[in-house]
Amino acid sequence: MRTIVLHSCDLVDGTGTDPRHGVDIVVAGGTIREIVPARPADAYGTVDEIVDAAGMLMIPGLINNHTHGTAYGPLFPSGHVGLPHEQVLANLDRHLLEGTTTVLCVDGFVTAEALARTGEVHPINVKLASCNTPACLAAATIADGGGLTEANRMFTARHAVRAGAVALGEIGAGHTLGGGGASYMYIPAEIERRTGVKITPRQANGLKTAVLGQHISEKAFDRDRVEEALASAGLTGTLSVEDTREIVSGIVLPAFDIALHGLAEAAGQAREAGVPVLVHNAAASMTQVASIAETDVTLIAGHSNHSSFELREAVEHAGRLKEMGAIVDVSTLDTFGAQRLTTGPELLYAMFSAGVVDTISTDYAGGHHDPILLAIDRSIKAGVVSLPAAVAMATANVADAIPGLAPRRGRILPGMIADLVLTDPAELHHVGIVMVGGEIVVRAGRRVAA
Repeated sequence: MRTIVLHSCDLVDGTGTDPRHGVDIVVAGGTIREIVPARPADAYGTVDEIVDAAGMLMIPGLINNHTHGTAYGPLFPSGHVGLPHEQVLANLDRHLLEGTTTVLCVDGFVTAEALARTGEVHPINVKLASCNTPACLAAATIADGGGLTEANRMFTARHAVRAGAVALGEIGAGHTLGGGGASYMYIPAEIERRTGVKITPRQANGLKTAVLGQHISEKAFDRDRVEEALASAGLTGTLSVEDTREIVSGIVLPAFDIALHGLAEAAGQAREAGVPVLVHNAAASMTQVASIAETDVTLIAGHSNHSSFELREAVEHAGRLKEMGAIVDVSTLDTFGAQRLTTGPELLYAMFSAGVVDTISTDYAGGHHDPILLAIDRSIKAGVVSLPAAVAMATANVADAIPGLAPRRGRILPGMIADLVLTDPAELHHVGIVMVGGEIVVRAGRRVAA
């Protein structure tokens, strides 16, 4: 049994308690054997390895409850054509190098067999959520469905839970409920097909909002705003207002009501199966999400800082959900980096300041998500959340919210599985070492060959 000592680190253990300074963490096999005040290195005799961690910060491996493209199979709850296997592995590498040791893939139509094949070739602990209920399948088929095989269609949510899926989710999605997926995928693609003009996700989102509003309603159509959005996208004279209305409405509306219905349907199935349900929480779905929160299902309100919300609306809605017992999740999205749809961290900071956040995830952001530790680092420096609380939101809180996701993970305590991250306390996203199940899989910020 291999024994590793992580020597003289500072420790934030995931429980929300104050940091401890100058401790040794002894890992034997795949578990944490003891945590003690730092001893002289020679006190350990013939252990297999002593890692000098002085001046560094140890935290639990992050547990990310909202990822896409992290398992072989159809992409997104719209059943889009799956990513090449090498891209899935690259996505998992990216999460691992960011300090994540467990991910929940919420693409929704991935089969148990495809998940097992993914897990065989990567050290990250990958778990599955399913969205394969009748309404969600129907919405996916209408909106896209290009990656769905007969095996995917037959692997229902009930089958998935029996095969080990730990939640139902993502129920609803930006691709079926007129969210980010429509703005960065379907609307730009259709406009380019018709006109040959490439537009950005933000420009597409402007067109979508001008036609259907933030809450997705035909009554929100605003001709003047459409004309302004066309001008901003460089499409004046290329697309008419009516053409734009037809394109946007034709992409968003056919699946929309079915996908909304799917929220309650999936919540009912999750309640029967005894697993949580993770839902697409956005301006367009907030009424239905609030209704589910009134029931006794374990509800995770995904990306509650969704860019479709007005700031005050998001904070008040999250507060109501929390009062009803829902788990309020925020996602990093592309808040600090690409900002293809987000406009900055103000909403994220407001959620932290209001004390309504339970868990932190990344979501996908069209492949441009920011690292969880970057968002935590920036939020701590902005004074809106403490380090122990934020680490708990990305570790222990997630493990508690979804009991099957990361058993014996998320806390650095004796007897827990040794999923550990050693990072720079001054720049939390500068990850040095990642350990999964007692094995060092990242050193000096680089993957270690198996």
